[in-house]
Amino acid sequence: MNVIGAVTATVITGFAVYRWWTGDLFGALINLLIIIMVFAALWLGKRRRFQPLALNLFGVTISVACLLSSLLVSSNGLLWAFLVLWVNALILSRRWALGLNALIILVLTSSLSLYQSLLHQVSWTTVALLMTGFGLMFTDQLREQRRLLARQARIDPLTGVGNRRLMQEHLEDITAERRRDRRVSTLLVLDLDMFKEVNDRHGHEVGDEVLAAFADSVAAALRTDDGLYRMGGEEFVVLLRGMDLTTARRELPDLHTRLSGRVSTPDGPVQFSAGAAVLREGEDWSRWLARADQALYAAKSDGRNCLVFSEP
Repeated sequence: MNVIGAVTATVITGFAVYRWWTGDLFGALINLLIIIMVFAALWLGKRRRFQPLALNLFGVTISVACLLSSLLVSSNGLLWAFLVLWVNALILSRRWALGLNALIILVLTSSLSLYQSLLHQVSWTTVALLMTGFGLMFTDQLREQRRLLARQARIDPLTGVGNRRLMQEHLEDITAERRRDRRVSTLLVLDLDMFKEVNDRHGHEVGDEVLAAFADSVAAALRTDDGLYRMGGEEFVVLLRGMDLTTARRELPDLHTRLSGRVSTPDGPVQFSAGAAVLREGEDWSRWLARADQALYAAKSDGRNCLVFSEP
């Protein structure tokens, strides 16, 4: 919207200056009104909570501008209408795009004075309908591709759990909540014991199957609000939202017992070591994760297949 709005305002400013210069004060005034509405939409768009409203206002602005230019200034507005129909389909929701485009087509089609002949009228209406239909189809495909890319950027393709990027986003949110309402959460870092031997003896395909099965077993044991992420290799991170130290010390050892050894390989069950850390007041996400990781290394040093808590 920002790019399209800036270009629109620039172009219309040129027309406003030209009309004022040639004495068409009424046309210049309409252009000035359109420019003001465009800048109002761009100003609203700078505020995140008003962005949906800004998009709708921008769509209404360019749609009204198209109608005013066609009905009150010049029939050349019929040409600009095609661009407006396309932009509406590109930036607005399907409902708003359909509503505004239907209004434009209905009003302009019924304004017989804009057309040189019946053929001209039918031709314009046909092209306008096609522009709207093709624009919505193109936009639907574009949005689906963006959703797919966004998912691929945040999901580990092997296990289907969150990746490091998604983990960082969630941990940043949790630390911000801690500063606002003092709500604590617990972080658990898991590492499969002796996993390198599985890959060395049976190949990476078997190793990948073990990782996917392990991720599934952990995900099934977590609550809906909890998060599971793959850090890389055989290391995973679990975010336990709202879990304080007392609850963590009571429940996490049992969780480790239930999950360790649940997944098997040709050489036997897979066990894992774990480190846990409860978020401290004023702590950032990277330090929180580092403490949980240090607890994991302590668990490895204690003989593996155990859970160690970081100092509160």
